[in-house]
Amino acid sequence: LLRAALPLAVAVTATVSLAVLCEALANPVAVRDWDGRMTWVAQARFVRAAGTVDAPVLRDARWFVTHPRYPLLLPLAQIAVLDLAGGDDRAAFFRPLYAVFLPVFLLLVYDGARRWAGRQAAALTLLAAALIPYFGFSPEGGAVTAYSDLPLACFYGAGLLLLLRPRLSLSQGLAAGLLLGAAVLAKREGAPLALAALGLGLLPFYRSWKSRGTRRRVWNRLAPVGLATLLAGSALALLVSWAAAIPQRYDEAYENLVWTRSFWPAIVTRLPLLLSVFRHRMLALWWGLFWWVAPFLFLIGRRGLLRRRAALPFALAAAIPLGIGWAAYTISDDPVPLASTTWNRFLMQAAIPGFVLLSLVLRELLRAYRTTRYTSSPPPS
Repeated sequence: LLRAALPLAVAVTATVSLAVLCEALANPVAVRDWDGRMTWVAQARFVRAAGTVDAPVLRDARWFVTHPRYPLLLPLAQIAVLDLAGGDDRAAFFRPLYAVFLPVFLLLVYDGARRWAGRQAAALTLLAAALIPYFGFSPEGGAVTAYSDLPLACFYGAGLLLLLRPRLSLSQGLAAGLLLGAAVLAKREGAPLALAALGLGLLPFYRSWKSRGTRRRVWNRLAPVGLATLLAGSALALLVSWAAAIPQRYDEAYENLVWTRSFWPAIVTRLPLLLSVFRHRMLALWWGLFWWVAPFLFLIGRRGLLRRRAALPFALAAAIPLGIGWAAYTISDDPVPLASTTWNRFLMQAAIPGFVLLSLVLRELLRAYRTTRYTSSPPPS
């Protein structure tokens, strides 16, 4: 049965990815997507009509525009697809752009799990991820929508997987920097996520320094991370420079609320109310049986996390998007509706490091299964 796990996972991944692609080609984005049309599709239309990212409708405060300072990477990608397809702004030719992020996401899950937990655990992890309907079909951020959360999860997860490799080359640092720069330009949460990934990429450097490693080992880690930091920082500088000329309106402006509102005691007093929302969203049908089963797997296979050094950086990487969400709910005027519509999207952003943690747990369970099977088998006569 375990030998069939990988072919089965590949078959499920291919089937789900093809189904999402067919749905994206068959139906217009207006049918199921609200935030996508309101934000990213609208931005693409503004920029395409003006022929510049400094579209007058964005720079003129008299126009009603929601979230005018949202990063433009995905709207620009929409424009590129429409230009190549020869479609007008009302066409849905750009929808496959978002659909193809699903197989990319699942491949990243498998690659990270295989690298740190082995092929069999990776196959089971890929199967678990592919069977969750939310990633592909949810109208609140799935691959059938024009939301930016799935692309952000791919950029953040891919950059993180590169930076956490034990041996990191300059070319890999360059690739990680480009990916994290894309995360910065994909969504506002991308900047803190990129900063977190760069910080976690320095953990092996810290271990080398603690163990009095040679200068060569330290440099081999520090140079690629520094290059990635330079590229991600350049993307952030570009975003800040562009947004500075755009008047803020019809937006929550969390970056301002962070400085003007206190997190205490709301970060604690709102928790019981928010936990009820989290439970309701995580146990919905969009997640299948995953959140019913995963806690028990982590409890039974917790030794797999304690035995591997990689568990700590991946746990931190999975916790950071959730921490960003919790912080937003703490300073929001109306946290319950906000959490109800965004919590699953923060879970998606944390999914790739989270699934790597799951693979470590499954690796431990497989090891225990093999040990039990060997010791319980009768001796040869």
